[in-house]
Amino acid sequence: MKNNQVLKIEANLASFLQNEQVHASLAGIRRGIERELIRTQATGGISDKTHPVELGSALTHPYITTDFAEAQLELVTPAMDDRTATFDSLASLHHFVATRLPEGETLWGASMPPQLPNDEAESEGAIRIASYGTSNAGLLKKRYREGLANRYGKRMQLISGIHYNFSLPEAFWIALYDHQKSIDSSVAQMPLEAFVSERYFHMIRNVLRHGWLVPYLFGASPAVDNSYLQGKAHALEVFDDETCYLPWATSLRLSNLGYSSDEQSSYPISFNNRQQYLSDLHNALTRPSERYLHLDIDQQMNGSVLQLENELYGSVRPKIVNDTLRPLYAMCHYGVQYVELRSMDNNPYLPLGIAQEQSHFLDLFLVYSALAPSPELTEEERAIVVQRQELVATQGRKPDLTLPTLEGEVSLETLGLDLLDAIQQIAALFDDAFSTDSYQTSIFSERMKLQNSDLTPSAKLLAQMKDQGLSHQGLMQRLSDEHLLVHLQHQVETEKMDNLTALVDESLSKQQQMERQPDISFDDFLKKQNQLQRDCKQQEMMV
Repeated sequence: MKNNQVLKIEANLASFLQNEQVHASLAGIRRGIERELIRTQATGGISDKTHPVELGSALTHPYITTDFAEAQLELVTPAMDDRTATFDSLASLHHFVATRLPEGETLWGASMPPQLPNDEAESEGAIRIASYGTSNAGLLKKRYREGLANRYGKRMQLISGIHYNFSLPEAFWIALYDHQKSIDSSVAQMPLEAFVSERYFHMIRNVLRHGWLVPYLFGASPAVDNSYLQGKAHALEVFDDETCYLPWATSLRLSNLGYSSDEQSSYPISFNNRQQYLSDLHNALTRPSERYLHLDIDQQMNGSVLQLENELYGSVRPKIVNDTLRPLYAMCHYGVQYVELRSMDNNPYLPLGIAQEQSHFLDLFLVYSALAPSPELTEEERAIVVQRQELVATQGRKPDLTLPTLEGEVSLETLGLDLLDAIQQIAALFDDAFSTDSYQTSIFSERMKLQNSDLTPSAKLLAQMKDQGLSHQGLMQRLSDEHLLVHLQHQVETEKMDNLTALVDESLSKQQQMERQPDISFDDFLKKQNQLQRDCKQQEMMV
């Protein structure tokens, strides 16, 4: 090992992975993919049309909804333990949407937005905040988004990406729990649910430490249309009349110019354990922010640092599925059920924005993060993590780039290759468990990118723009048009199409039922929601 910043999995855990029961449990890994993408007009600009009723209700449809804007789709697969089925589901959703788009529209395949109107304040019709109907639940979702617009501006909210939801099966956790109890007496005093939650936070800390590798390998937003930069101070270089860029950037989406918040950075959230995480999150949800107090109640949900849990930015989140409780309450009672990796750009070269080989690598990266040593993050290391991400996002392909570590500067290539060497241990075990070579193949592909940055998506995009004389808008539009044809031609089983069609009617009916139900006024409903947020402290202390 060339440096202590990359820790190999301890021998006892490496042997744990070779256990036959553990091998068998790996088949139960569940993955879900959420993809955000924008509907654009034939002219290339963002669509000014409402969410198509042919796609169902954005409020109640389980798989097809909207993110910030009315034209910003979010396609969500169910969590499944069959990777091929997950990608088939994502492809089916793309096909279904593509066949029901308004005439002349396409699906923008990039993370950074298409050409945007010149004056945001006068372009409400073009950048329309998503609407969810007249029920209190729908009005709450819109008010939250109005708060986002007033806090950060509409342009930033139009940045899109891919979220990779990942969970290890209960059988795996039980086996690891039993294994750890035999070597660590403190684990024996911990209920299984608490152990699983703390192990997910263990995973998250390592994802934060090593997560710079994801935008280096998969970042695909080194350039941006000039219209995105309206009113923003920046140090980007001019690529052409329509485009600005940074020559060594990997992911402007993940840079300070992208999806970020200075205010949130002032109140960092700890991931050292569930108790600290919930306490810090509660503080951000209830602490008045001087930056937002000037906004009226009809301009945001409340004046706290975070209006809702979902406003928390970051490359990874602990998550739980619960339809009846607020996320903070649910995690207090039931712990963490999965992690959401949020650092993937849409790859505009891929029709789905992500490929199965990338999914193989992400599985390895996340399992490595769950098993490799993961000490608590100090303030010093947390600052290094932030600095490292910004460097990779803006300069990641710069020759001989060094990254800060607790031990001093280390070259990006050395740090990355050491990390892949450590993950390689898991790749061999996974290939053995699944009788395949896909996992080690994914490591080989990513190793080549570290040795030659020209192979990264960000480098390929800039090279093609330069070679073909294309702006960011021009290349992204060309690729998006090509992918729309792929989506339209994709073959979907009749049963799946019938199910998606039925979900449209069911979701519309459910929204109508919600709007017909007697309800308190929205003002009273909002007050109740904000009061619940303030009252969470008592629940949080129950952990």
